[in-house]
Amino acid sequence: LPPATIDLQVFESGFDDAGERGRIGLEEFTRTLTSMLGLEVGSHTDRALRHAWSQAFEPDPEVLRLIGEAGARRALFTNNGPLLEAAMEAEEPLAPVRDAFDELVFSWRLGATKPDPAALAAAAEQLAVAPGELLLVDDSDANVDAARAAGWRAHRYTTALDLRAALRDAGLL
Repeated sequence: LPPATIDLQVFESGFDDAGERGRIGLEEFTRTLTSMLGLEVGSHTDRALRHAWSQAFEPDPEVLRLIGEAGARRALFTNNGPLLEAAMEAEEPLAPVRDAFDELVFSWRLGATKPDPAALAAAAEQLAVAPGELLLVDDSDANVDAARAAGWRAHRYTTALDLRAALRDAGLL
């Protein structure tokens, strides 16, 4: 299928959003995606989809290094669904991301996505940390603003160099 068709069917249709918000579990998400893309059903297809999903992310080694140096518990809080969680657990290209964090928080398990205050409250609850003790680093102004409104500390990510300064300012480096 042409990329524009995939974008329309998977992302613009609201299908991926439903996955990110926890309305679709892994089995249904994978089965529906397989059908949408006209693929053959089977475990080999499931593995191929996990691998393809993992390839959509290009971790920045410098950012991962900074995260590893941060003197605090580290959690990845991502607006993603069950397929990325499965890829994060199984796909080697995502191992550096998986290994950089102490905990992974997926929006689909929370039932809401950033910037929804419910997602931020659920993430703080899952992490068992008071909002004022949390620092959100995100590339979305809306997510940063929502985190601040929920009592979190927050930093708008632009570059690794800027992140280094923000982590220093927060006393984490």
